[in-house]
Amino acid sequence: MRPLVFIGTTNLDIVFYSENLPTVGQSLMGTIEEFGGGKGANQAVAAARLGGDPYFATMLGEDDAAAALARGLADFGVKTDKMKRKRGAASGKALIFVSAKGTNMIGIDAGANEKFSPDDVRAALDDVPQDAVVVVEMGLPVEACRAAFEAKGNRFLIFNPAPVRTQVSEADCRSINIITPNETEAEELTGLPVTTVEEAFAAAMHLHDRGVAGVAITLGDNGAVYLDASRRIHQSAYPVNAVDTTAAGDAFNGALATAIAKEQEVEDALSFAVAAASVSVSRKGAQRSMPTEREVREFLAQQGAY
Repeated sequence: MRPLVFIGTTNLDIVFYSENLPTVGQSLMGTIEEFGGGKGANQAVAAARLGGDPYFATMLGEDDAAAALARGLADFGVKTDKMKRKRGAASGKALIFVSAKGTNMIGIDAGANEKFSPDDVRAALDDVPQDAVVVVEMGLPVEACRAAFEAKGNRFLIFNPAPVRTQVSEADCRSINIITPNETEAEELTGLPVTTVEEAFAAAMHLHDRGVAGVAITLGDNGAVYLDASRRIHQSAYPVNAVDTTAAGDAFNGALATAIAKEQEVEDALSFAVAAASVSVSRKGAQRSMPTEREVREFLAQQGAY
């Protein structure tokens, strides 16, 4: 298996569960729970649960939340050697509203995540072998993301452009092996509508034409599409009862990276990633919703896909 490194954000997720999402001026009754979160952290946990052996580079604050977040990641099997703490900063936090249908609204206070610098990125990659799979997400400052592109070398780079904080230049595109936007992010990056599978393929081709080697766009109930120079694949979604969709994209990215690190073919990796995301949305929370490799294989077998 190839080495696996995630570079991204860590947050304390404060999750409010209620029947519906709030509207302007509305007060709602519900329940609150706290979980470890952050896109990069969630993706690293997904990889660890799915049989990877991931390192995770992130910036925590100097507070009580940092210790709990680091301990939680280590308990899931994530290697925390590359974590740092920023003196005087608070760890990132996310306020998440989740409806009974599993839909969500999220607000983020980035905290220490915004202090992750280009030098921190270069230090995190300094001892990473050239055959590694590296996953970077756009919750980090734009300059830090670009430092990862520049320091890529011969490593396999997966870029999750979430949230879209800036457009991706053609020079950046040429550094990316696979980019993984959802439909909304794909629209922001391309200026094209992405409401159907065919529109997703058109957006994927737009990104590929700009220099990205492979494009995987997640489409919620429509599954995901993948496109590169020789392949065009649509992986349908698997039917599940969605409880909390907060970490669906993170489950997808963690699973995709793990499958690639295990040298799986793209078709199999895409199916595995969609299945992992499907299982994750049937549970509450972000990191604790991530399935094990056995659970994903059993789920695929039940679907007649494995």
